[in-house]
Amino acid sequence: MILRSILLQDFGLYAGRQLIDLVPRSDAGGPRPVVLVGGKNGAGKTTLLEAVRLALYGRRALGHRVGQSDYENYLRRRIHASRDGERADSSSVGLEFDYAEAGEIHRYKITRSWTAKGVKLNEDLLLEKDGKTVTSVPRDEWQYFLHDLIPPGVSQLFFFDGEKISEIAEGEHDDGLADAMRGLLGIDVIARLRTDLGLYLARQNRAEDSESATRLDQLLARKAELDSKIAEAVEDTAELRSQRDAQSANAERVRRRFVAEGGDAANQRASLEASRDETRRQIVRREVELRELANGLLPLAYATKLLSRVERHLADEDARSRVNSDTASALLAELRTWQASVGTATWTEGHWTDLERFAASQGEVPVGGPLSDAAERDALRRRIAQVRASTSSHSALLAHELAELTGQLNEAEASLVRADGHAAGVLLDEMAVSEQRVGATEATLKAREEELRGLEYQRATLLREQERLLESQTAVGMAMERAKLAAMTSQTLARYEQRLLELKVEQLRREFTVLFNHLARKGDLVADVAIDPDTFASKLIDASGREIPKVGLSAGEKQVYAIAMLWALARTSGRPLPMIIDTPLARLDSEHRATIVERYFPSASHQVIVLSTDTEVDGPLLARLDGSVSHSYRLEYDGVAGRTVATRGYFDDQEGDVALLQG
Repeated sequence: MILRSILLQDFGLYAGRQLIDLVPRSDAGGPRPVVLVGGKNGAGKTTLLEAVRLALYGRRALGHRVGQSDYENYLRRRIHASRDGERADSSSVGLEFDYAEAGEIHRYKITRSWTAKGVKLNEDLLLEKDGKTVTSVPRDEWQYFLHDLIPPGVSQLFFFDGEKISEIAEGEHDDGLADAMRGLLGIDVIARLRTDLGLYLARQNRAEDSESATRLDQLLARKAELDSKIAEAVEDTAELRSQRDAQSANAERVRRRFVAEGGDAANQRASLEASRDETRRQIVRREVELRELANGLLPLAYATKLLSRVERHLADEDARSRVNSDTASALLAELRTWQASVGTATWTEGHWTDLERFAASQGEVPVGGPLSDAAERDALRRRIAQVRASTSSHSALLAHELAELTGQLNEAEASLVRADGHAAGVLLDEMAVSEQRVGATEATLKAREEELRGLEYQRATLLREQERLLESQTAVGMAMERAKLAAMTSQTLARYEQRLLELKVEQLRREFTVLFNHLARKGDLVADVAIDPDTFASKLIDASGREIPKVGLSAGEKQVYAIAMLWALARTSGRPLPMIIDTPLARLDSEHRATIVERYFPSASHQVIVLSTDTEVDGPLLARLDGSVSHSYRLEYDGVAGRTVATRGYFDDQEGDVALLQG
């Protein structure tokens, strides 16, 4: 098989019509099998690999369990959109290849196109052979024909990316990969032939063993029925998952709108009202306390000049009181001197004591208003000190608290206004409905998944019983010669299948050991490999016969292990299929990269399409690979136009012009 070209029409990053030639050339030095496609991250290398798979397999390219709606969403996203958001009307991918059948080479061309019109998406598949539309196969069976031509399981071992390499490198084998390996090695054909012979044998022995024959017919009919139901259930679960995800996203959008419209406030209305009422009570208490201050000393706190004048007046009153007392004492002293020299009356010492006490009291007797009383003056001084010490600061604190409480009251009332909004109530109902839908879909999905598990279990049980019946059929004596021959053939096929499996596994073991050491930096690291014939899981063995744990391998050695296994499978299968390898060197060090470039790429197949970044196959590695490169392309992403263009040449190499056919 030779891939001749890939055509992309408004697909992903590729705008317009772009045709990439994939046919490897030869020259005087021999064949050049490598077609090198270079592009920086995000330029569209993986998109090319996607286009090949999509052209061949349609929805199956996305996996076994992808629903139709998810597939249509994928196709819709793959229609090219420019940087300004303008999206093309349609998109298509085309693949042209040569394929040998019965020794004769035929040219096939697949064109898969789709158009999005609103919510509806129309897909069309065109299959041509040797320039004419295929008519030997009904149109509605074209996809099955392509699956038989190049089975999807087999193709994943020839068209692979770094993710597949990592999957094998980490030992993540699954039943799908094991089945793909069995199909690649041709072992599955023998198993199908045994089943067909067993059915034939059962029908021939219907007279002698009608019960087992009838049971086998029933098993096959039931298996076909289960296969149909499982396929339907798989599609239903995929659709339900997609529906559940869409409903969950919608419920989240409604919830955010509900919060924005005051929905949370509506749910907390009682709490908001209680908070508002408590804030009002706090405001009333602060206002009462402030009024009491206003009725008392608070006005004086704002009359600082008046307080200063009062304090000066009090000082003057104190001075006048002292003057009055001193004047009375002086007059008494003069009176006593006069009495002693001139006076005629007899004054006892008691009289003089009374007079001195009278004179001393003259500074404390009120003589002209309330400030003349020393006690009143002291009381007034204490009040002024109280005003200065606490009244002013207390009133300021009360005013600050009132301002804060007023702000809290306004916020609570605003929240209550939002809570009263009609929109929040409507959104609350819508949110409840959307959440109910999510819950209902989730319940339906779980029930369908449980049903699917039950169907798969029934199918596995049928397969086990079918195998037992087939084995018993080969042991039943045959009355007729043809039945005997069929029984012998069935037994022979069973032995042949086992022997073929052993031979293929043995060949795979030898191929892998040689190829791994050929690619690994340590050429004698692996002496042998043990491969499980059922799962194809492998264990590496060193020269001492001990197992080499894969966890002990370096990251580069694990990558080399995966590449060597894929290469060994391809060589063991004998199938002449091309290789498409997407960014295989990302996790390798420079020495391993050089080895892969020199020893793997030129020999992996008759056609090797390598999709690489400029940091993987760089200048020095390109020089090592140059003798094997037929031609190259570089994918250049135009950030302004939002499109990728495929151009002849590899990065700095200016080999040719743009590989475009503008349509």
